[in-house]
Amino acid sequence: MESVAALNNWILAGTLIFAAITGILVFLATGKSKSLIQQLSKDLESSGGRIKSLEKTAESIRKELLQTQQHQDISQLKLKTSHSSAEELRQELLDARKRLEIAEAAVKERKEQEKDTEVFDDLELELEPEGGLSESQREQLIDLLDPGPKGNVDIYCVMGDTLSETTASQLDEVLTNDGWKTNGVAQSAFSNPPKGFALVVNSKETAPSYASFIQRVFTTIGLDVSAKVDNKYREWSLSIIVGSIEG
Repeated sequence: MESVAALNNWILAGTLIFAAITGILVFLATGKSKSLIQQLSKDLESSGGRIKSLEKTAESIRKELLQTQQHQDISQLKLKTSHSSAEELRQELLDARKRLEIAEAAVKERKEQEKDTEVFDDLELELEPEGGLSESQREQLIDLLDPGPKGNVDIYCVMGDTLSETTASQLDEVLTNDGWKTNGVAQSAFSNPPKGFALVVNSKETAPSYASFIQRVFTTIGLDVSAKVDNKYREWSLSIIVGSIEG
């Protein structure tokens, strides 16, 4: 009986010890679990903050990409517009050159047909008895101007000179009908009026390309023409002075 009682005591002691150990382990496990849960919660909160930060960064990058794309679209549109404008200007230049070539060919042909126009400086202005351009000169002027370039001209006559004013008015009418832009005929007082026709530009740098064309046309039809530079006259325009003309 004593042996049984001793055995029971040992079993009871072992059970208590086991229970105590188990309790300790459970306590430790519970504490560690709480610690792990707290750490996991902190990690989740930290991860949530990083996710929000990444989302903000992604949104910022998306906006920057959209702005960059918009700038690229605008730049491409501007580039396309500039290419289109450059192409239009190039085509206009080609058209102007073509008209000038046609006009120069017509002037050259007229020179070959009329041997009396080979030395232009010796030619005198042909006028009808009433004054002004002759009918033949008006017809030739119209024919030669038609295929050539067009531009702006300012026409002046000598104040008080009826023949100069009449000739300038006839010239203004022919040029206007051919598509040139003029401001009519302006009378001007000259201390020493030029003889015949004078073509004046502000400077060589601003002289329009059609100035030489007008000079060739005038000499071809037999007009006494001179050319000079005077900064009193408008830039980028050709001034035609119809000076003193003998009837």
